[in-house]
Amino acid sequence: MKSQRGKSQRKQAASPSQSEPVEVYCRIRPIDDPGDTVCVKPIGDSLVQLIPPEISSLRNGVTKEYQYTFRQVFDETASQKAVFDQTALPLVEDLVAGKNGLLFTYGVTGSGKTYTMTGEPQDQGILPRCLDVLFNSIDNYQAKKYVFRPDRMNRFEVQTEADAMMERQRREIMPNLTTPSKASLKRPESGERICDPTKVDTVEEDNNYAVFVSYIEIYNNYVYDLLEELPYNSITGYKPPQTKILRTDSGDNMYVHNCTEVEVKQSQDAIDVFYKGQRRRKVAHTALNAESSRSHSVFNIRLVQAPLDERGEEVVQDDVMCYDSEKICVSQLSLVDLAGSERSNRTKNSGDRLKEAGNINQSLMVLRNCLEVLRENQKTGASKMVPYRDSRLTHLFKNFFDGDGKVRMIVCVNPKMTEYDETIHVMKFAEMTQEVLITKSQQSNKFDLGLTPGRRHLHELQLENEILNPPPLPSMLDFTFGPPFPLLEMVSPTDDVTTRNIIQCLNERIRRRQEMSLDFERSCTFFRSQLVEFEQDHKVTKSRLIEIEDKYSQKEKLFTKMESKNKKLERKVDELSKQLKDMERENQLLGLQVQDKNWKIQAEKNNFDKLKADFRNRLQMNNMAWEKNLEKARRQLEKEAENQLDERDRKLEMLRDIVNENDLPPATPSRARMRTAPQPTPKPRTYTNSAGIQTAISETDITSVGSSTIASSARAAAGRAGNTRVTSRSTNRIPAAKSIPNLSQVGVTPSSSKSRQPVVNPRYHRRSKSSGSAEQWLEHKPADIVETNTIFQPQMTKKKSVTKLDVKDTKTATKYVLTHQEQDSSDELVTKLIKGDVIPTLGGGAAVVFHDVETLKQVSPGSRKRRSPTTPRYDPALQWTDTEERCSVALEGHKRSRTTNL
Repeated sequence: MKSQRGKSQRKQAASPSQSEPVEVYCRIRPIDDPGDTVCVKPIGDSLVQLIPPEISSLRNGVTKEYQYTFRQVFDETASQKAVFDQTALPLVEDLVAGKNGLLFTYGVTGSGKTYTMTGEPQDQGILPRCLDVLFNSIDNYQAKKYVFRPDRMNRFEVQTEADAMMERQRREIMPNLTTPSKASLKRPESGERICDPTKVDTVEEDNNYAVFVSYIEIYNNYVYDLLEELPYNSITGYKPPQTKILRTDSGDNMYVHNCTEVEVKQSQDAIDVFYKGQRRRKVAHTALNAESSRSHSVFNIRLVQAPLDERGEEVVQDDVMCYDSEKICVSQLSLVDLAGSERSNRTKNSGDRLKEAGNINQSLMVLRNCLEVLRENQKTGASKMVPYRDSRLTHLFKNFFDGDGKVRMIVCVNPKMTEYDETIHVMKFAEMTQEVLITKSQQSNKFDLGLTPGRRHLHELQLENEILNPPPLPSMLDFTFGPPFPLLEMVSPTDDVTTRNIIQCLNERIRRRQEMSLDFERSCTFFRSQLVEFEQDHKVTKSRLIEIEDKYSQKEKLFTKMESKNKKLERKVDELSKQLKDMERENQLLGLQVQDKNWKIQAEKNNFDKLKADFRNRLQMNNMAWEKNLEKARRQLEKEAENQLDERDRKLEMLRDIVNENDLPPATPSRARMRTAPQPTPKPRTYTNSAGIQTAISETDITSVGSSTIASSARAAAGRAGNTRVTSRSTNRIPAAKSIPNLSQVGVTPSSSKSRQPVVNPRYHRRSKSSGSAEQWLEHKPADIVETNTIFQPQMTKKKSVTKLDVKDTKTATKYVLTHQEQDSSDELVTKLIKGDVIPTLGGGAAVVFHDVETLKQVSPGSRKRRSPTTPRYDPALQWTDTEERCSVALEGHKRSRTTNL
């Protein structure tokens, strides 16, 4: 019996109003580096946003973001199982129901099309999962091998199981008796994979099923069979494969002529066949992909199903109606892995690779043109001819776009920003494809042959009963009529023995005959009674069967209601899960906004604290500046008052001299004399640091550096360095120990008069200069000191720098300098060098007697112009009356010019 897929028959069954659009799905490939910028961002379950790069802009200079809608969007975290359940599982259900389906992946090279279709052994793609689900569903309903046989004209023949067994022996058993070749022993290594346990429940139990697979590729617009056995020659090797042609069968369906179709009985066999053809597929290395597909691959899964006979044992055999398509159903699922579109300026292809890229782009352009013409014809009602024949790819799948099955497309996208120009073309093609309408197929695997449903189940029950309760073997009854006849020959007339023997034999036979007659009558009576009982049991069984059928119909109606209710609840659960996902996304966005606001509040708070601290510091510095200015004004007023008092005392002295004629000393000394009188020598104040070193500071031992020396040093240093800034350096007399700034920072604390280590009198401490020992400076510099790099630096020929004082550091030191930094009223950094002599004490320690404070700071040198001669030289208003300020500032002059002290 042969079959054919009649497209005209399905078109007549389908209503023109029942149509559906091409379902397009989007899958975003995960990026290798999470830090890279992306151009595609999912913003919902069915919406993606295309973000242009910064250099891309429109004519008006404004960049524009695009949004595209799909049936379903799978982000970077979507699993292979989720992609299969949404895209390919409904097509497998249609395949079992006798309907056709087409699923193809589309995208640029390197976007993950092949991975989506095949996957890995541990995480399978769409193709292996389709095979697993199909064989999980029809595992118990498969026909024996070679019952269905392809005739290489897109149809199938059905033969008896006896013929199928003979063909199995001829193809499988007989070749294995000889030594197998290496090629036949080689098995494709597909690895240990994890099977998909999903199962389709809409399988017709009264049908027998068979699965056939084929694998072809379209390379440079030529069709090649990847499963074809190539002839081998020991000299020339394997013969190159021959191209195949496309033909139409009697139902106007396109197919590949003489294409190899392999019957498989389990999913692993089909996957082995797939990997066998995969090794022969054209792949090559390009600049964008290490294994770039150079051809379009098509893996066809054809499911053949036919009804069982009235006994439920074999497929229906009818020679009279052997070409009737109602006795067999063939459905097909085509899984297409399209090659990625390429641009030669990006892939740097040349030679064969450039030719392959041109053919790939040409076939994809023809596919786009066909879909555009279909959409235009459906929208405007035009009757333009669709250019299917411009490419082998569109010509092969012409029937699907004309309404012979469901069409789905998975758009694979690489979200890298460098793929933006290619991605926007893919998005536009996907948007246009969704507007094409395909007529729904009405083909079904239900056969109306007038046979009783449930035949397979009844046959299986009978087989189980025969196995559990075998029929009793028939008893061997003795049907002989008695002993054999004796010898009938009489020797004499008086031979009574022979006559007596014959009489006994005849009597025995008569008795046996009577017993057999009685047994026959009893058997007939028993058979009649059994027949009556069987008829009664049959009536009871029939009535029970009617009741069971009624209950079954009621349960079936209840099951249908429950199933519809379950579907409604599942849809409701899906809607609630989508709402939950939306709420979770919204919650995440709100959480991010809250974090952003908290961060801004914290930043504002930090800025406020910083401004507050800055204001407090500035206020303290202003207060210090005001105190200093007030102190200067007070001293100036005191000096003026003292001058006035001195002038008054001088006049009084003159008046007293005039009045007093005798030359007697005045009774009361004048203020001038009191000031010029020698003052008593104050005792030095002693300080002790944390290391046990005593430090003595005396006012009388402090010497000051003259202004002329400072001015000459400044002029020489400025002449050498050529700086435009002049460093102010001042040497101040230390008024008292309490005026030393921040002594606590270096660990020096005032000690009481009852110190355990008395200080040696400096007058009795002398170092021998004849021994050749030079001055050894001990520089005490804190760790957080700021280097000023000023012109004037202390000249220390031999020094040792420390950040923390220790007793052992003072053993060889003769001089001590403490570095202290602070900020003046004009926010300038001031460095003070507090110098002193290191004197050993009687207790074995050391004491420091401070005698100098040197101040370093950077000031502007001002104008180099000389003072105008018209300005009074000794104008009191223009003179600096503070000796400390006059000695601490020096102006740099020209060559051979003196330094002017203001």
